[in-house]
Amino acid sequence: MYFSPYPYFLYSNHYPQWIMSNHSTPTQIPRHLAMPTNSTQSSPFPPVDTHKFKTSAKEIQNIMQQAHLLIDKIAVSEQFAHDLINAAQLSNKTEFDKLISATGITITFDTKYTPDSIRINLNENGCCGLTIILNW
Repeated sequence: MYFSPYPYFLYSNHYPQWIMSNHSTPTQIPRHLAMPTNSTQSSPFPPVDTHKFKTSAKEIQNIMQQAHLLIDKIAVSEQFAHDLINAAQLSNKTEFDKLISATGITITFDTKYTPDSIRINLNENGCCGLTIILNW
């Protein structure tokens, strides 16, 4: 007997010709060998609940307004942009965070900077967040 590594599908080209010689027409796959198609079978995923998803979307709107305050300040004020880059290049985290707070941001944020960019993570209630990466 020919071994089939795929027990759920029976294709005529998987078997030697001498086995299929008596079968002139395609035959239906026996029900016990076919893939299960039980539509009432429960899904491995939990049921869909949009409450938390919609709450996150509403919170991210607030975060984006806060981010807009920061981005506007950087875009409009040459002095602010200079002071922010200078504090980052001098690794003065307290001054850097103080400058960002001075823009009017009221939510929690975390900052990281490299010699050529800053990364600001804005988070609200642990549900969602926004990361801003600015290069100079």
